[in-house]
Amino acid sequence: MKSSHMNLIMYDMQQNNRRAQRVASQIKTEISWLIEHKLRDPDKGFITVTRVRLSSDLKIASIYYSVLGSNQERDSSQETLHRAKAFLKHELRDRINLRVIPDLRFFYDDSLDYSDKIARLLKKINNHESY
Repeated sequence: MKSSHMNLIMYDMQQNNRRAQRVASQIKTEISWLIEHKLRDPDKGFITVTRVRLSSDLKIASIYYSVLGSNQERDSSQETLHRAKAFLKHELRDRINLRVIPDLRFFYDDSLDYSDKIARLLKKINNHESY
């Protein structure tokens, strides 16, 4: 009996995980579209949503983004996203069929900066070894 109960719990956890991934994917698509087409702030810059992670209860969406440009443009884009949170959440309500729209939290994704730095270091090492 315990084994079948554990299997049901594991199945339920897998279902929740798949649902969270599916909803996160939907949010990523919709937020990306909204930022590009509906967000009319001139300071938004070139924002790309890189990934979305949802809490297990689907109440918090951590949205990771990158920005093409300088640190000043990145800061400006971050402020724009912070100001637009309520607007984006409201727009999501009309575009995604969820009982509760998650709280949106934006985080700058520095993984692209990090990979660029590694690529530059490798190129520098490569150029140094060719002498």
